[in-house]
Amino acid sequence: DLLASAQEAVAAAETIGYPVMLKSTAGGGGIGMKVCRDAEELAKEFESVVRLSERSFGSGGVFIERFIERGRHVEVQIFGDGEGRVLALGERDCSVQRRNQKVFEETPAPDLSDKVREELHAAAVKLGESVSYRSAGTVEFIYDADRGDFFFLEVNTRLQVEHGVTELVTGIDLVEWMIRLALDPEWTMPASAPAPQGHAIQARVYAEDPNHNFRPSSGLLTEATFPEWTRCDGWIAAGTEVSPFYDPLLSKVMVHGRDRADAAALLSKALDETRISGFETNLRYLRQVACWETFLAGGVAMRDMARFDYRPNTFDVLSAGTMTTVQDWPGRTGLWEVGVPPCGPFDSLSFRLANRLVGNPDGAPGLEITMAGPTLRVI
Repeated sequence: DLLASAQEAVAAAETIGYPVMLKSTAGGGGIGMKVCRDAEELAKEFESVVRLSERSFGSGGVFIERFIERGRHVEVQIFGDGEGRVLALGERDCSVQRRNQKVFEETPAPDLSDKVREELHAAAVKLGESVSYRSAGTVEFIYDADRGDFFFLEVNTRLQVEHGVTELVTGIDLVEWMIRLALDPEWTMPASAPAPQGHAIQARVYAEDPNHNFRPSSGLLTEATFPEWTRCDGWIAAGTEVSPFYDPLLSKVMVHGRDRADAAALLSKALDETRISGFETNLRYLRQVACWETFLAGGVAMRDMARFDYRPNTFDVLSAGTMTTVQDWPGRTGLWEVGVPPCGPFDSLSFRLANRLVGNPDGAPGLEITMAGPTLRVI
């Protein structure tokens, strides 16, 4: 029920038990949500959540639910024919999140018992059947990893960003199903859902800078290449101008493996082979998450990412200086016949000796400073 006052919220929380989550009915993406651990905190935060909801979504409706300390975001993909038949096309685990924004999504959900999996599917189908649901949709649940219970979150009556991993393991083209249902009166939905084959994982590549608290990035992309053996849904290419005024999602890198361990290894390989240049993205961050022991073990809870220790290997250029260039040895040679003179470091001996001092091969790229050097801040 919607709560009309802080007093109603406190009374409701007494029946549920603390901690509770105060949530906006119109919220999304982590906005309009506040964890309250006692009555004093709930009474204090009530009005601020209402105001934020009104300002962000035009609606001040709020409700409370029990807050689950080790919750996992598990959602069921459904498809209905609008005449009372609904299929569950597997579930996805979207628990690898940063500030309530999904980072990785995978299917099937790891570390779930067959009993819980079947109950999740049955609950989603029952809900869809109750309204004669038509077309694709997602029924979202929060799974309590400590108690083994799950609770309804919401229904997204659309195609989700992460629908591609479901397509990889089922062989179904969900967009085709939606179009056929809408336009072809002779088309009928299959009698049953196919069993998932293998395991699929998706990583979201965003125009954001993890070295500076994930602030938005924008500018001209000079390179955007993805491994051909993966599925990559996106809109960017070399020469694309990315604006700061729209959603920062650049691409979704998806892999399909024999099992979860195989898929995780393929994801790491795919991210390593992805090249995006021109401005900072979260690609390096994704590469480290893909190798994180907690992720590889499976069963990540939504709050686990707060413990992830991202270690950037980069620096900020505070001042470029004069005549600072990136060089390698021996440089570009053998192109005189097409009019390109040789190039490389001015002092090739010092360049190679400097590389050896830090354990690099002689030809490793480095900064050569021939006049005033840059001012750099190592992150």
